Amino acid sequence: MGLAISSIAFAQKKEIRKIEKALEKGDYQEVSSVFSEIDENEVEDKYQADYTFYKAVTMIGNPGNPKASGGELTESISTIDRAKELGYGNDEYISIYKQAAKAAIFAEAQKLLKKGDQKGALGNVVFLTKLNPEDQSMRLNAADLAYRIGDFEVAKTNYEKLMSEDYTGIEKTFIATNVDTNEEEVFPNKQAADFAVISQKFKDSKVELSKSKLGTLVTNLAWMYKNDGELEKAKTLFSDAQAKYPNDESLKLASADIYLLLGMNDEYEKAISKLNNNITDPKVFENLGIAAGEKENWDQAIDYYKKSIELNPDNYVVQNNIAVAYIQKGNLEETTAAEQKDLYMSAAEHYEKVLELKPDMDSAKQTLISIYKSFKMDDKAAALEAGN
Repeated sequence: MGLAISSIAFAQKKEIRKIEKALEKGDYQEVSSVFSEIDENEVEDKYQADYTFYKAVTMIGNPGNPKASGGELTESISTIDRAKELGYGNDEYISIYKQAAKAAIFAEAQKLLKKGDQKGALGNVVFLTKLNPEDQSMRLNAADLAYRIGDFEVAKTNYEKLMSEDYTGIEKTFIATNVDTNEEEVFPNKQAADFAVISQKFKDSKVELSKSKLGTLVTNLAWMYKNDGELEKAKTLFSDAQAKYPNDESLKLASADIYLLLGMNDEYEKAISKLNNNITDPKVFENLGIAAGEKENWDQAIDYYKKSIELNPDNYVVQNNIAVAYIQKGNLEETTAAEQKDLYMSAAEHYEKVLELKPDMDSAKQTLISIYKSFKMDDKAAALEAGN
């Protein structure tokens, strides 16, 4: 019996060593093949840590291009943690594979978002936040996504945590370019971006310093407080932020919207006047218009887009955005037929400008044709359809 046990132990040692060598070479197929030969029920205590870690490795595969997905990714992280508790001591490997799993979970969240599964994406992001509570960027992702889908308790908890930590959103963003699509994608940290480049599926990793997001953070949290009937708490949040961050540009730009949100109309008028007098960059008003549109505040969006157009009338994107805002306002239930016609015709003027600036913008062309036909402007519709 003693001889048999010794033989098993020797075989396990030999197999563990084979896995180590395969891992050093990056031969993940060999790692999985050798690992599958080990009987989990017969692994001796002294090899449990190694066995458990390599089990996680077989789940993940190549850290530059993990094969795991869904629950297997979260399980791989738990397995790595268990291996460390059992005494697995290669900290470099632990860091590499754990980070690879985290990056894959984040990438999966992005894919879920593209598919429209915001709830699924939020689950991934919240998991990563719990896994690393010190990752403020991930916490902001969780808060923003939760706010967007109406999970206000999750949003509020995370926004409040960030505010208590004096977080403004100014941080490093890690980016690499997808080789297949040639589009830039964001990674949770530099190590993850570098791994992606090593996999040769990405290239040109770089680091960018982001702008402050404090304005959005305060706006969203103030809205939730107000929505909960805690208007004074919302006002205190805003005034405290202004006192603490008097030079934060994002908060300055959001101030007018926040004043309006909180019913502080006199302050709102002053803030708008100050914005008009001080801002010469049309992009600022464009961004304010986009933010107002996201809240379906079409009057405000139109006002901001008009200011942007005054500064730069040749931006086809803003011309298109204001046309969309006019259409959206025209589609509101409370809009009368006469008002709708006026709004649609205002939209038409801007769509005409869009096509003057960007003749190949088919969405603007088709919408303009529809407007012409709706109001019996058949000659104009026919000319546009004919390409004239």
